[in-house]
Amino acid sequence: MIIPSHLAIQQRGMSLIELMIAGAISIIIGLVVMQLMIGSNRSANRLDGMAQAQENARFSITWLSQNIRHGGYHPNIYADTIPAAAKPCTSNLIPPADNADCAYEDTANTKSGDRLAIRRVYEAGTGTSWDQTTCTGTALSTYALDDDEIVVDVYWVEADSDPTNIGDDYDDVLRCATYRESTGTILGSTQSIASGVESMQVLFTEPGAGNSASEYIRGNQITSTNSTDMSDVTAVRIAILARAFSDAAQLDGSQSYILLDAAPLVFDDGIPRQIMETTVFFPNRPVNED
Repeated sequence: MIIPSHLAIQQRGMSLIELMIAGAISIIIGLVVMQLMIGSNRSANRLDGMAQAQENARFSITWLSQNIRHGGYHPNIYADTIPAAAKPCTSNLIPPADNADCAYEDTANTKSGDRLAIRRVYEAGTGTSWDQTTCTGTALSTYALDDDEIVVDVYWVEADSDPTNIGDDYDDVLRCATYRESTGTILGSTQSIASGVESMQVLFTEPGAGNSASEYIRGNQITSTNSTDMSDVTAVRIAILARAFSDAAQLDGSQSYILLDAAPLVFDDGIPRQIMETTVFFPNRPVNED
């Protein structure tokens, strides 16, 4: 059958319109699918970044809690324990400097925050493996310590430890070092515990509070440099700020984080961060029951 020319032209016109409509619908569907994929990818990146920050914070606070509980420890169960918290610093000495075995209160509100120092007793050939080593895992017997010598484990955050490498995700570091209290000298070297930890804040129970501590104070409020004045500190409260290692999450706007008594830390780099807090009581310290 022969189709009249005017009908053929009409059919061709109808097909072209349909094609244009189908093309427009396809573009719309493609854009919707693309937006869904972008949104899904962004959500996945944010969730992954938040998980990284939470895991980093959880590991760091757990490690600190386990080690801080050693404060006041004596390997001989019949011997007297010692005050767990080391004396406050008179100046900002940072390990491995001599005489940095003290608790530092960051009154300048820098990114790194406070520094915590915990005392324990060394005695050769007794106790468990951890009390025979520095916080970095080096054998204390290497340093020819005398029995009943006091060693001090110092914990702090070194933020932006490599200022020449801008944008380095791994230069915010939780560190530790062990000191010989009698000489104020470091035993070995400092050690990185975890990367991606940007700040730490510490509060102490008010001296004399005993087991019923309801108030925590700054280290610089314990003004004396004599470590025996710390004997009534029964616990410490710690807060850390950890970050994700990837910047793919790209959180919107500025993010503000407040650790205990410190001034807010504000970031606009879009990286997920996590605050984690804990309170650690010193089980190895005689407690005044009055």
